[in-house]
Amino acid sequence: MKTEYITTAIVYPNSRIHVGWAWECLGADWLNRGLKIFGRPTFFATGMDEHAIKVQRAAEARGQSPKAYCDEMARDIRKVLDQMGISYDRFIRTSDSDHEWVVQKLVEKAFERGDIYQAKYEGHYCEGCEAFYTEKDLKDGLCPAHGKAPKWISEENYFFRLSKYQDRLLALYKEKPDFIQPDYRRAEIVNFVQSGLKDFSVSRSTFTWGVPLPFDPKHVVYVWFDALINYLSAAGLEHKLKDPGSEKAKQFDSRWPARVHIIGKDVSRFHCVYWPAMLMSLDLALPDKVFAHGFITLQGERLSKSAGNVITPDEVMAVSSPDPFRYYLLAENQFSQDGSFSMESLMLRNNADLANDFGNLVNRSISMTRKYFPGEKLVAPVTRTHSEDIRASFEKLAAELQSALDRLDPAAYASACMARSRLLNLYIDRMKPWALAKTATPQSLSDLREVLFTLLEGLRWISIALQPILPFTMPELHRQLGIAAVPPEGAFSNLKWGEPEYLPNEPKPLFPRLEAAKPAI
Repeated sequence: MKTEYITTAIVYPNSRIHVGWAWECLGADWLNRGLKIFGRPTFFATGMDEHAIKVQRAAEARGQSPKAYCDEMARDIRKVLDQMGISYDRFIRTSDSDHEWVVQKLVEKAFERGDIYQAKYEGHYCEGCEAFYTEKDLKDGLCPAHGKAPKWISEENYFFRLSKYQDRLLALYKEKPDFIQPDYRRAEIVNFVQSGLKDFSVSRSTFTWGVPLPFDPKHVVYVWFDALINYLSAAGLEHKLKDPGSEKAKQFDSRWPARVHIIGKDVSRFHCVYWPAMLMSLDLALPDKVFAHGFITLQGERLSKSAGNVITPDEVMAVSSPDPFRYYLLAENQFSQDGSFSMESLMLRNNADLANDFGNLVNRSISMTRKYFPGEKLVAPVTRTHSEDIRASFEKLAAELQSALDRLDPAAYASACMARSRLLNLYIDRMKPWALAKTATPQSLSDLREVLFTLLEGLRWISIALQPILPFTMPELHRQLGIAAVPPEGAFSNLKWGEPEYLPNEPKPLFPRLEAAKPAI
């Protein structure tokens, strides 16, 4: 079976990661976990882009070698990703030996077929973007992304013949309109390519921190012909090139081409133009899709390490546990558009959706079951007299979740889950289980058992659906429901309404309310 290979862009370790890149990682993690609960094998890669002049300068500022500095940053980044619950299979670093070997093999292949050549370059260069700009690209002489003046550089470099692939790229966008997502970003890329492509630099000779160019060791491979190839290295291309018949080579074949590269919109040009042209040159299959998400803003300003406008995930998780942070970023904003972040709105979203709506539903449902039928195992009613609409709604949930996964729309996914939580709360209001218990006739008690079983079964379905968003808390809900922990693989696709028996344990609040700290008097 084809493995669904998911990647994020790899991050520069010139400073600590911020909430903007955390959103990207959470979107990829949600997709990875979501595909798993529908029985799809996945492979998820993220990592660090180490070979950049700004990384070397960050190391020098600390009095460290670039490698020692990156080792330290890798530990910090992985610690934060683990704290967030990012379920990656490979954390790749561009200093990893297998990646450096693959880069050298591929850059040499492109050189041998005449797609890499040497020439002198003069022009504007932004270290923040690791990108060259023409005069027309600049805004009032400043980098359009960072608002800083680029440097004028003049040096002998090696270039990739991007211009050679202009027609093939335009044909790609026409033949595979879903290659660039969301749809409206495709027009930006098509316009850029139609305006005429210029060859881009693949080497630098003014610093040594990088992968040596195999045919000219005075140069190191420049960012994009190094960084973008990480997607192949992480998937295991080294094994495919060294031993094509091996089991690990077959793993690469099952992973590549990638299902999707999830990236920030600021690097869409590199992933939607440079990267497919490189793969065309190397006779390698193109990824199925590139999804460019928006930016997260803080007080109206884009989060940017270069601008110093950042908040880190662990700063947020010092106030909120990981799951409310995950839920807020995935449910609050449209992944395809720019979003905003504030601690105040995180607290409001947690308190409204998780503590009040869903958390209160869990507490009420379990508490009533334990109160009205202590020690009794509740089973599915033989005949549903008033819960058929609830069951029917839950059996439509799979299609809604899969649609959201296909569209990379975590907000819609969260909304579908919370709609079922509200449905169950309305069911309680409609059926008034406390009144049924007070009446205490055989019919009212039969109705009460049906109500409570329906609530607990609905919670089971919601808990499995929410695993990709709330992976830390849902196992605790399973414990409170009195059911075995549910392994993620195929968890939702294997669901059948009415299977378990319920003897729930004592409920405890899953999502405490979050309150802003009061100033000292």
